[in-house]
Amino acid sequence: MTPREAVAVVATLWRTFGARGALTRGAFEARKRAGVLRADPSPALQYTAPALCAPGWPFAATADLVRGAADVRTAIARADLVAAGQHQAYRARWVPRPMDAGGWNVNPGTGYRYDRVTPWFRIAHFDSAAGDIKDAWEPARFAWAYDLARGFLLTSDERYAESFWRGFESFSEGCSPFRGVQWSCGQEAAIRAAAWLWAECAFAGALATSVSRVAALHTALAQTAERIEDAIGYGVSQRNNHGISEATGLVAIGARLRDASPRAPSWLARGAALLDALIPDQFARDGWYAQHSFNYARLALDQLVIAQRALRFAGTTLSDESLERVRAGVSMLGAVTDGDSGRVPLHGANDGAYVLPLSTREQHDFVPALTAAAVTFDVSLPDAIRPDGETLAWLGAPAPPRAHVRPSLVSGSSGWVLAECDGARLFARAGSYTSRPGHIDPLHVDIWIHGRPIATDAGTFRYAARSPWNNGLAGVEVHNTATLAGNPPAVRGPRFLWLKWPNARTIGAAAGSDSLTRVVLENRSWVRLGITHRRTCELFPGGITVLDEVFGPPLTSERIVLQWLVDGVAEDLRIEASGEVRVSSTRGDETSTRGWISEAYGERRSALSVRAEGLLTGGIFRVVTGFGEGRTDRAMYRALGHAESATASCST
Repeated sequence: MTPREAVAVVATLWRTFGARGALTRGAFEARKRAGVLRADPSPALQYTAPALCAPGWPFAATADLVRGAADVRTAIARADLVAAGQHQAYRARWVPRPMDAGGWNVNPGTGYRYDRVTPWFRIAHFDSAAGDIKDAWEPARFAWAYDLARGFLLTSDERYAESFWRGFESFSEGCSPFRGVQWSCGQEAAIRAAAWLWAECAFAGALATSVSRVAALHTALAQTAERIEDAIGYGVSQRNNHGISEATGLVAIGARLRDASPRAPSWLARGAALLDALIPDQFARDGWYAQHSFNYARLALDQLVIAQRALRFAGTTLSDESLERVRAGVSMLGAVTDGDSGRVPLHGANDGAYVLPLSTREQHDFVPALTAAAVTFDVSLPDAIRPDGETLAWLGAPAPPRAHVRPSLVSGSSGWVLAECDGARLFARAGSYTSRPGHIDPLHVDIWIHGRPIATDAGTFRYAARSPWNNGLAGVEVHNTATLAGNPPAVRGPRFLWLKWPNARTIGAAAGSDSLTRVVLENRSWVRLGITHRRTCELFPGGITVLDEVFGPPLTSERIVLQWLVDGVAEDLRIEASGEVRVSSTRGDETSTRGWISEAYGERRSALSVRAEGLLTGGIFRVVTGFGEGRTDRAMYRALGHAESATASCST
């Protein structure tokens, strides 16, 4: 690394983590380098807390309510698969789960065996020989415990209880506290602890649930809290869901053990204080989440549901400011959720995280998470979104209030816009960045026609893999936007850092003078070159037209590439251009990241990549793309300066 590059990295770290975060991260790294992070739990951590599996305890599901709300056939089928030694990785594919102590230390994707006695902070998270560490972590999140718990609540079948306890015991035998891969991430430990808490109550009446097993679980919970507390500075410094997850872990474990451990009240208090600092930093006033990802917004909200319910049990709550920000986040997520499918736009980083699976509905369905968040934080759901009955049953909560008006145009000050018009649906985000980008997608738009996504984000696939798949779908070239050759709007740095951040804005989102629903966006990442990309989206009944115009100095001759990722066929869009613009398409290019969609972590499928490419000659590059009933001819006619009266409209 050259001195100039080193300076850029340092500046990016300061901008990314902020003054407090940078200092917190620096302190953590200093402790790690000095080897003074904890490598073992306290020897006195042997606890058995009083039974709490009764109404009011936030991790106690009532069997009768679950029986009345669950999809019994699906629930039992899932529980049987888990009892037979499977788990659904990333809520996408069924694969074997570890069944003995040694299996927890093996990366199932590569067969690499992690050393089980290495202190957790010496485990490399990015090791090409080991493979993607998330594959090793995934079964240790214990999401499969919810399937067993649901099966037992429905049937009282002892097989399910015994399967959970044997899984817990093999994990405990193979993964010594503070050692090895499964203790190397505080967020993973916190997610696992929540699953254990739900399982404890679900199996409370099972013959398999012995006093010694419960005592071992409580001890493991206390060890988890110690592990999180000792190094929570790392998660907090990230300014993302890691800190929220770890603080939630302290709150939940503190609430459970407060009558058994003298340290539990301090865990609960510290977790609550951290959440009240993290939430305003990560949730904007309009609900937008700091990681610019709907998947991670859901993860954060799921964790906050756990935290707030545990805090209420302990007789306290999140602060008023935190509650206001969380409620805005719930409302924002509800606004972009499709009522029929429960899906949201595939926007931003997506690792398949689903940390509160209180429903058998698929990972792409956000309704269970919205249901849990709405009833916990007293937020109305749009009429188009029917609350998930099973989630309500697990939480023992009534249905949330409903909002009887769903506007066809919703926007936020962070630059996000959701517009709908009789079968046409558009999501866009164009804003400046106050937190580090995840995907580089200035002026990216998602387009749905008649309930089907047409133009979409590419997803993530993997964070760690051989090039070009090492987070390769985060780059601007695979998003639905225009790029300037040789001048990317962002420059990639180490790992998940970007040395240069995009700059865009939403100019307008309203009904225009011609009665059309219109959204206007502007990418200002190239202002220093005198170049601006303006995108005008117009919604018609059943169609959307997108006009892309790149303006620059008259003597400029820059190459512009406009990309569309289409989840369908070429006939789903039409392109018209002024000047010499070459249009090409490909599907699933095996030599690059072009033409791929990843809807689940570790999985990808081919899609249609359509690109319009030309020079910014004479100071302008102009392309019109029509989706569904979008009118490319009329949009181009208007763009060239001709007057026209609209014949279709969509009120807002």
